[in-house]
Amino acid sequence: MRIAAFAAGLIAFAAPHADMTARAEFNLAGKTVNVTVAGGVGGGVDLYARLFVNYLRLYLPGQPNMVVQNMPGGGGLQGVQNVYNIGAKDGTSIGVTPAGPIKEPLMGNSKVNYDLRNFRWVGSMTSEDTVCLVWHTSEVKTIDDARRRDVPIAATGAASNSTLGPLLMNNLLGTRFKPISGYDGGTSMLAVERGEVDGRCVTLSSIQVGQPRWLTENLVRILFTVSKMDGVKEAAGAPYARNLLKTDAERAAYDFFGASDEIQNPYFMPPGTPDDVVNGYRAAFMKAINDPAYRQEAGARRQRIEPLDGAAVEKVIASMYATPQEVVERVKRATSLAGGK
Repeated sequence: MRIAAFAAGLIAFAAPHADMTARAEFNLAGKTVNVTVAGGVGGGVDLYARLFVNYLRLYLPGQPNMVVQNMPGGGGLQGVQNVYNIGAKDGTSIGVTPAGPIKEPLMGNSKVNYDLRNFRWVGSMTSEDTVCLVWHTSEVKTIDDARRRDVPIAATGAASNSTLGPLLMNNLLGTRFKPISGYDGGTSMLAVERGEVDGRCVTLSSIQVGQPRWLTENLVRILFTVSKMDGVKEAAGAPYARNLLKTDAERAAYDFFGASDEIQNPYFMPPGTPDDVVNGYRAAFMKAINDPAYRQEAGARRQRIEPLDGAAVEKVIASMYATPQEVVERVKRATSLAGGK
C-alpha cells in the first residue's frame, strides 16, 4: 500500500512537470522569417521567391512577416552555408537555392561547410530546364561552332550550375565554353546583352521570367538543351545534349550531373529544426504552391511550377549520394576548371 501510494505521488508530481517542458504549439505570430535567397537580385531564383513568399506566409501558423535577403556569393554557396551554420532553428530561417550548391558537395573539388543530408527539406518549386544559348549577334551559330572556337559565357560562381554545366559539356561534347564567373543572376544577363560574353547556360524559366523579350524577339539562339525538354516550344529544334553522347560511361556521368534537376529552387531549413516546425512549413508550402491565386499570378509572370514535397526532395538527395564513386569522380574531374577526362 505504501509503495502504491508513493508511486501515485510520483505520477502526480511528474505530470505537471511534463506539461511545463512540452514544446508550445508551433506558431510564428508576430515574428519575422528571414528568407535567404542564394542568388542575386533579379535572377530566376530571386524572382520566384519574391512572389512565392507572399503566399507561403498566408499558410504558416501566425502569418509571420517574411523578409528576402540575397546572398549570391560563390554561385549561391554563401547563402546555403549561412542557413546551414547560423540559421535559427525556430522557424524564422529558411533558404532557397539554385542547382549549383546542390551539386557542389558531391561534384565539386572544394570543401563546403554543409551536408545536404542534414538539411530539413521543405519542398521544391520546379524542375530544371537548362539551355545553352548565345546572343543573336554571336558568331557561334551551332553546337559545331562551339566546338571550333572558344565561347566566353557569363557564370554566377565557380560552384554554380552556370559554370559546372558548361565544363561538363566541354568534357562530354567537345565544346569550348569559357565560363566567366563573378556575375550574379541579374548582371549575368546584362553581360550577354552588352556583348561582354557570347551567352549563358541558364534555365529557360529564368529567361522567360526575367528577359522574356529574348525569346519573343528572337534575340538569342539556343544551341542545345541540357535538360530534357520535349514539347517546350521555345526549345523546339534544339538538340538534347544527352542524345549526342556515344558511350554508357558518358551517359552515366551526364545522368548523375542531372540527378538534381528535379529539385530546382528547393526550400530548406537548418539542421536541428524541430519536426513540428518542418512539418508546419511542409504543409504550408504545398498549400501555398497549389493556391489558385498563386498559380494564376505565377503563370502571368511565366513562372513554371512543378513542385515536389519535402519527402520527395529527400529521396532525390539520397539517390545522389548512392551514385557509384567512379561516376562521381569522373564528373568532378570534368567540372574542375582544369578539365580532364
